[in-house]
Amino acid sequence: MTGPWPHKPYTFRALQKTFGPMWVRCDICRRYATLRLTGLLDVDYRTKRFSCSRCGSEAWVCVVEPVKEHGMQDYRLDEIEHPERHPAAIDRLTGRRPNRHFDHSGGELPGRKIDGRR
Repeated sequence: MTGPWPHKPYTFRALQKTFGPMWVRCDICRRYATLRLTGLLDVDYRTKRFSCSRCGSEAWVCVVEPVKEHGMQDYRLDEIEHPERHPAAIDRLTGRRPNRHFDHSGGELPGRKIDGRR
């Protein structure tokens, strides 16, 4: 016989007790790190957003280590001792949009390598 669930629902503590260790992954720079829940245990996970400290894009909470997922073997573990928010992430999360102009006249997407054989 089991008793009532001892943890508040929708908190990181409940997630940790249910799934065990979790990770945060960035799909842009293909890195991941262990999710440290030191000050987040009683925080509602539905209201918390994460960002990559390297590139500033959105990061996602994973319950399975990314390198063990099919098609994600190229993700790299990138543990940082004291991660800080990237300036682009601060702008994105606070609603400030930088005024950036990209030149798309070359026909290639920004950041993509151009294949010289085409």
